[in-house]
Amino acid sequence: MTLMQAMFESYYQYLNNEKTLIFISKPNKNLYASFSKPLNLNQYVESKFISRSLWNEFINRYWQETVFISTTNILSENYINRLKTNGLSIYKDNDYKHFLLNFSKDLINGKIHVSLNENINIEDKSIPLIIHKNNKSIKYIWRKGINWHISCLYFKYLSVKNKYIKKIPLVDFSYLNVNSLPLFTVSNQNNKLIMAESANQILIQRNLFQVLYNWYNIFSLKKIYLEKLYTGLLFINPKDALEYKDYIAYKYLQFSQNNSLKFFIGQFNLYYKLLYSSARSREFRLVPDLKEISNFVYKYQYYKNIKLDKQQEYGKHHFQGQPIYIIEPLLIKNKNTNKQEQFNYFYPFKSNNKIINYKAIFLNYETALMAWNKLKVEYSSYKLPKKPSIYVSNLENFIKIYNQTNENFHFIFIPSPETYNFIKSQKQFQDKNYLKHMLIDKSLYIKSLCKRFIWSLTSRQPINW
Repeated sequence: MTLMQAMFESYYQYLNNEKTLIFISKPNKNLYASFSKPLNLNQYVESKFISRSLWNEFINRYWQETVFISTTNILSENYINRLKTNGLSIYKDNDYKHFLLNFSKDLINGKIHVSLNENINIEDKSIPLIIHKNNKSIKYIWRKGINWHISCLYFKYLSVKNKYIKKIPLVDFSYLNVNSLPLFTVSNQNNKLIMAESANQILIQRNLFQVLYNWYNIFSLKKIYLEKLYTGLLFINPKDALEYKDYIAYKYLQFSQNNSLKFFIGQFNLYYKLLYSSARSREFRLVPDLKEISNFVYKYQYYKNIKLDKQQEYGKHHFQGQPIYIIEPLLIKNKNTNKQEQFNYFYPFKSNNKIINYKAIFLNYETALMAWNKLKVEYSSYKLPKKPSIYVSNLENFIKIYNQTNENFHFIFIPSPETYNFIKSQKQFQDKNYLKHMLIDKSLYIKSLCKRFIWSLTSRQPINW
């Protein structure tokens, strides 16, 4: 990658197989030169050098500067060499090092707007500096000083005006059995969720002005979109959560020794409660079952009984969201009556001394097949197929559709048997630990009490009980 000098802001060119087009923009005028015949570009570029005036230099240093980064090509290298030869290079010696240092700091702190233009339009003034065959350039708008703060407030004003902020819709869980879908995460000894600090927050410049600016965003611009500084992870698969817990303990060994990490199990509505109640500088991510996604991407999606939702994003190497599987109703023959009947799969569940038929939402394909095989045994009078027709979508999209449609169906989530067994073993482990800690605390108290009692009998000094 070659860092293009800031003076190239007004220099653009585009080359293709049919003709060469070079155009140079000036403050109030664009100059276009089109050539259909071969041209010595080096001679043309050499005759069109642009030198910064004192005013342009002042603007670039204290107000705004535009920087381009592109892949190396013959034309750009030739232009840079000609600039150096004629003494027109903007940054020399230590100035260039200071330029790179300041540019890197502001880029990390999010003070530089980045744009990658892929579509070329001659009449568009935001054309990348150099497009040579398949080479693309990245344009950096580097606002400096007070210009940065003015533009920042202006963009935030536009975001509110254009209603870019999407409020999280409230979800009615009255027909969803949220107890049936557990979520797993990691908490500290005070039962508070472990939040991961974003990369931008870690690398951000730690000075007083930046800290004050962040506080200003949090307290003065609460309703305006802010960059997320902290991320909390909630897992569908308990093994993924355990791996995350082990990673934290390994990465921050000293912290984990002084502060015990806990494995927290919550209900599905916890995720949405955190979304509603969390500060705008924090975000929470629902991590899907990674093993299930892998199985679906490489196996299940090719099965004939799988029917994917039209809005589902998927491919040979990806699947968006947490997969859910719903057994579709089918028209089958009743062996006793010899008639065609519509068969719907419902999961009977007892709640408040009532049997409610829930539409089952499986989070595991193998679990759906197990339920179907059990159903075939119970309903032997029906000529059920070997494998059911299964509708596949993702959990987030299902909640969105469920919230928009007022269907009075009761739904229940059915995770894999491994998840239930894990919760059962985890609960037994926690109960044993609770009993162990309680006995230790009681024994320490009794031991301390006995020592104080003996000391009071053998000492002449009274003890304050």
